[in-house]
Amino acid sequence: MDATARDGDNEASSTLATRLMGLGRMAADLASAVTLDDLTEAITERASSVMGASRAVLAVREGRHRLRTIGTHGLTPDLVSQWSSFDIRMPMPITDAVRTRRPVVVTTAAELIARYPDLEDAAERFTVALPLVSPTSGEAVGAVGFRFDGERGQLDSDELSVLQFLTDMCAQTMLRLRAEAESADRAARLEFLADASQALAESLDYRQTLRQVASLAVPTHADWCSVQMIDDGVLRTLAVAHVDPAKVQMAKDLETRWPPDPDRPGGAAHVARTGKSMLVEEITDEMLVATARDDEHLRVARELGLQSAMSVPLRANERVIGVLTFVAAESGRRYTAGDVAFAEDLARRAGLAIDNADLYSQTRRVASVLQATLLPQDLPDVPGWQVGMVYRQAGRTDVGGDYFDVSTLGDDRVFAFVGDVMGRGVDAAVAGSRMRSATRVLVTQDSEPSALAMAMDRLMASQPPTPMASAAYALFDPAHGKLSTVVAGHPPPLLLHDGASRYVVEEGSPVHGIGIVQRPAARVPFTVGDLLLLYTDGLVERRGESIDIGLKRLQTAAEELLCHVDDDTDLDDVLHELAEAVTDPDRHDDVALLAFRRVV
Repeated sequence: MDATARDGDNEASSTLATRLMGLGRMAADLASAVTLDDLTEAITERASSVMGASRAVLAVREGRHRLRTIGTHGLTPDLVSQWSSFDIRMPMPITDAVRTRRPVVVTTAAELIARYPDLEDAAERFTVALPLVSPTSGEAVGAVGFRFDGERGQLDSDELSVLQFLTDMCAQTMLRLRAEAESADRAARLEFLADASQALAESLDYRQTLRQVASLAVPTHADWCSVQMIDDGVLRTLAVAHVDPAKVQMAKDLETRWPPDPDRPGGAAHVARTGKSMLVEEITDEMLVATARDDEHLRVARELGLQSAMSVPLRANERVIGVLTFVAAESGRRYTAGDVAFAEDLARRAGLAIDNADLYSQTRRVASVLQATLLPQDLPDVPGWQVGMVYRQAGRTDVGGDYFDVSTLGDDRVFAFVGDVMGRGVDAAVAGSRMRSATRVLVTQDSEPSALAMAMDRLMASQPPTPMASAAYALFDPAHGKLSTVVAGHPPPLLLHDGASRYVVEEGSPVHGIGIVQRPAARVPFTVGDLLLLYTDGLVERRGESIDIGLKRLQTAAEELLCHVDDDTDLDDVLHELAEAVTDPDRHDDVALLAFRRVV
């Protein structure tokens, strides 16, 4: 081999090594991505730069038959618009990669024309498309495609292996970001429902309140939100909300100049007639053309940039009294059936408030609207555990601030908490709801009770949902037979083991709301047959009596009723009996009581 050939080989080897090193450095960036923009920039722009790709496309699955492009490199604006969304059944390397869940490699323009005649392109090129496969379900959640033009040539096998490794990391990171976004979205929905419920409860003028609810929805849950009420058989717009006042006026002008046909299938009028929700996942230009009255109508409709919409009925006394509509535009979001369920939940709350405005006092209306926000409707079914729950509202019309919930975590761990905010009524109810929502979100970040309790202290120091609150946190780790608990100014958990009971507490710590406090966790064994009780102070406190007497009364009753339960026992029934035996007969405070018994 002559010197020139050796120099060429050395140069090629050096170039390959440089590319592999560049791709390797990208792995850490993918793993640490905190936004979807970070991810798309790394897998399209940077990977293309390292590999010398002329074009790159990152697309994710949207429903059964669509792919949505979320990142590109080297495409003209027209191509970006053309391929923003496309049918997964179209014959293309990137769609084949998704359908087959295997890499697709096309080495020449001739091979491309033979396999994909609709994509005929005279340019000589090398194309590779790699699927983004979920490591848990094995399904392809999207794909990334690269095109190499001209003299770049085929990828080395090592380069292809590293690219495949990066796409696997991309899939995992995308799923992580999606899970984090969904968790944040659930928390935002709970927060919104609490705020909306408070707004609905604080005024007897439901029309003004509904206008406020529409404003609350923008822009977190919708780019547009409108409320329409049936007035003398005609659906009239009560409120339209958008962050841009000019667009609000444009929408009002649109309805004034071209009022919707009440007999046309679809739309808010159809929802009002049928009482059934409507979801339009994607508003296409063809839809706008089909409904436009004239060219000017079409122009204005297009300027609004509508992308997706959902409408749900507002009911009072089982009759439809209006329609609530959410519309996505600038944000580019696509509504799903889950979003409809959320909107229906909000509509149910709004309808209930409207109904109660005519029937009950403000306090009774608040009790009805906020109760669903405070407490979980059902506890999760946890394999290998018996879980029981009792909740008793105090014998008065206003609600309190008791809250609780249970979350299943990875490695068969279970996290549970109970808490109680200071006071009663609207403020306490909303605060309890926010505390529960915040705890559910924070446990996804760090489930260790001491770390979570400190995170809650930091939250209350910066954005306090309530002045003060007590809480007890418990983390069950069956794989290691351990239980960790932290108490923040709350009655201690009661552990039953081998026919005896004891309260689990390290030293106790003050309530949330007085600053950031070090809260040590009590760690004890928790084996098959053991049972833990979490509860609020309404179970053990009585006026004019020391709480120590109430704690002793609970311990005695628990040993009598719970020490001999077996795997077939209905814990809810036993807890009702326990609450009856221990609670103050005058029922001055709400009572929440949870029991966890390890079965396997």
